[in-house]
Amino acid sequence: MSQTLPPLLELLGQWQELDKGGTNLDACRALILEDRYYLLVRICGRADMLHPWIYERCREVEQEPDGFLDLWGREHYKSTIITFGGVLQAVLRNTEERVGIFSHTAPIAKAFLRQIKGELERNEKLLTIFPDILWENPQRDAPMWGIDSGIVLRRKNNAKEATIEAHGLVDGQPTSKHYSLLVYDDVVTRESVSTPEQIAKTTESWELSDNLGMEGGRKWHVGTRYSYADTYEAIIAKGGVKVRLRPATEDGKIDGKPVLFSQEEWDRKKRDQGEATIACQMLQNPLAGKQRMFDASDLRIYEARPETLNVYITVDPARSKKKDSDDTAIVVTGVDYALNKYLLDGFAHKMDLSERWQRLREMYQKWRRAPGVHSVVVGYEKFGADADLDYIEERQRQERVHFEIEELTWGADGEGSKVDRVQRLGPDFRNGRYWLPYNTDPDWLRSGGSDTTGLTNLQRKMVATGHAYRVARPIRKLDSDNKVYDLAKKLRDQVHYFPFVGKKDVIDAASRVYDLAPTAPAVLDAADLEPSVV
Repeated sequence: MSQTLPPLLELLGQWQELDKGGTNLDACRALILEDRYYLLVRICGRADMLHPWIYERCREVEQEPDGFLDLWGREHYKSTIITFGGVLQAVLRNTEERVGIFSHTAPIAKAFLRQIKGELERNEKLLTIFPDILWENPQRDAPMWGIDSGIVLRRKNNAKEATIEAHGLVDGQPTSKHYSLLVYDDVVTRESVSTPEQIAKTTESWELSDNLGMEGGRKWHVGTRYSYADTYEAIIAKGGVKVRLRPATEDGKIDGKPVLFSQEEWDRKKRDQGEATIACQMLQNPLAGKQRMFDASDLRIYEARPETLNVYITVDPARSKKKDSDDTAIVVTGVDYALNKYLLDGFAHKMDLSERWQRLREMYQKWRRAPGVHSVVVGYEKFGADADLDYIEERQRQERVHFEIEELTWGADGEGSKVDRVQRLGPDFRNGRYWLPYNTDPDWLRSGGSDTTGLTNLQRKMVATGHAYRVARPIRKLDSDNKVYDLAKKLRDQVHYFPFVGKKDVIDAASRVYDLAPTAPAVLDAADLEPSVV
């Protein structure tokens, strides 16, 4: 792109010729409305932006402003070009525009509004060129002109929204307001990724803010990465934005050539900030900082389980049904002759003590009777669960359903302990020894096994030879709100985001299989027991 752009000095000369040194107000106005770089450099006096890379970014954003998540290196002018310059240009083009600026907290958003407000108050060039839009004395004449209330330019509509408002995403979203342009800048901050709960809160707040838009409205997202599993990762995963990634180096690598900084300054930043900070803040690639523990692509998919298995049921109970508490996770793992692990069944939702017993009993009885299962071993996390185990023992006596339960202990409890436990899954993941069920055609399940049209070749073979019980079944269950969830998807998501995922209940319960010292079942012909790889 840069080879086709006029040199900056030539561009300045073109501006001078077009606006006659700023005396041709009609030309100035036309240039401001069409050329954001002109607005920022010539009208707002931002001589610090006279750099080819900044010029390219300005032209790039002008060409496609809407629907993007712009993730650029810190100090690379993204907020200046998009939030400051873009909002200024938008309201000068259309005085009926209603802009809502949202940041993680209100003070951050209001700082952006304060900058825009100050420009509209003090920039004599703008006041001279746009007397029909801007107020000569806005504190006296504007119907609304404040950082807290928002600012209103000269307009025809009497909307309850100001021309430009600023709000916090997690600390005071407005109600009953709708904006034609939603600008999200610095939604993710260091504080917003300090805990999994903060990440979840920020993501939920962003989702709720969608109701503040309007049909046909526009959205701009501007930010910097702080973590592999931050809210930007969630926004990207939803697929509702186009990502415009502009790292601080030409190739996006830490040893690459800086696009804006001098080499000396880039070397200093690398020295002082550390690998993880550079990866997130400058390269916009948290994985470059080796933050992710697992690669979900290592998980394998089975169309049909092996004929012979030992089964292990591990329970990670949550003692609360509050909205933000962990789920109770019951994970059923099959182990074959080669010690491969198969996710077979289970639950992960909020349960009271009675339901925990019912679900555990259900899993034990189901898999104890399953063909090809040599043994079933049950493990129950003991930490804080003495009351659970006493209750389960009593229910076993009353219902005459007895099975041994091994109490699972792991020193002290807490997040650090949980991370240590879960890391034990790493070798099985990396070596392709952990399997999730194939998403088998639901028509076969609904037909009671008679409609095999949508099955794979291997699955049809299983049905034809009387081994339909081996065909993989999606693990879909109802939670406490009667909503359907997929246990395999929950596990995959937790593997993908670990250790930054909010809830770690399923992956933690899955890791407890190692506490039970799993062993391989005795088999006669191992070659017949290999699963099919998808």
